[in-house]
Amino acid sequence: MEPAAGRGGASSRLTGLGLGLLASVMWGTVFVAGRYLVDTRGLDPMYVAALRFNIGAVAALLFMLAMGKGPDLRNALRELPLLILLGAIGIFGMGSCVFLSLRYTASVNSSIITNANPVFIALFAPLIGERVPPVRVLGLVLGLAGCAVISLQSLGEVRAGDNDLLGGLIAVGAAVCWAAYTVLGKGVSQRRDGLACATICLAAGGLLYLPIVLFRGAAAPLDGTQLAVAILLGVGPSAVAMLAWYKALQYVDASVLGPTQYIATLVGTLLGWWLLSEHIGGAFVVGGAAIVAGLWLATRRNGRAPAS
Repeated sequence: MEPAAGRGGASSRLTGLGLGLLASVMWGTVFVAGRYLVDTRGLDPMYVAALRFNIGAVAALLFMLAMGKGPDLRNALRELPLLILLGAIGIFGMGSCVFLSLRYTASVNSSIITNANPVFIALFAPLIGERVPPVRVLGLVLGLAGCAVISLQSLGEVRAGDNDLLGGLIAVGAAVCWAAYTVLGKGVSQRRDGLACATICLAAGGLLYLPIVLFRGAAAPLDGTQLAVAILLGVGPSAVAMLAWYKALQYVDASVLGPTQYIATLVGTLLGWWLLSEHIGGAFVVGGAAIVAGLWLATRRNGRAPAS
């Protein structure tokens, strides 16, 4: 299946993939920044998630208004019940799992598991009529294998108090939530403006964090560095990345877009090594090569039929 916007040719396809890669590079920063705020600075993970997505929602809304997209927002409100559901799944559910996983496992492990969700997207895609050809499945498997190779290098580095099994299971929950958010959002992103839909989803999901943060008494004053990191999380990997992701769904199928997220694993691993002193070695080169090769296979155009 090819979205209507995607029938315009290779340029539309490249636009969609480019937006997906942009979002994925930004998402690679989430795990290191989140680990810093949650582990190093001791902030409650739900409070960090609330900061991230509510700042992101405000930034996205201001952008839409500045661009004169108020009519698109009003038009998208016709899908409000669905967008609230998507926000609950993809913003609240996914975000909660990501930040809770950082309590129990290293940022590199959380990044790898969470960003393996292209496999779940491919599993869900047939439910909305997308065809997933064998070469794409091969690319997904190869890319996932690359992520697994990278993760193996950190098995001997479990810090005291970590619970990698629990953290991994929570990260799997994040992957499933995001896959559902992507696949279920495909239709609405084509019926309405993708940027407007993503903005409303951000706002709906972000608001769900507030009562939990208040109930837990988790809110705390932020110093200058904490505030800067929170703004970074809100503007980059939330507002910009989330808007780019739903906009990309107007150009390519969910199962084509999903594999671009493997790049976030590379970015997250490099940042974990650079900023948090998490180990990388030769396995990173091997795994990285497999991820790049898998991404090419999973997103290449099928020469025998229109790309799907």
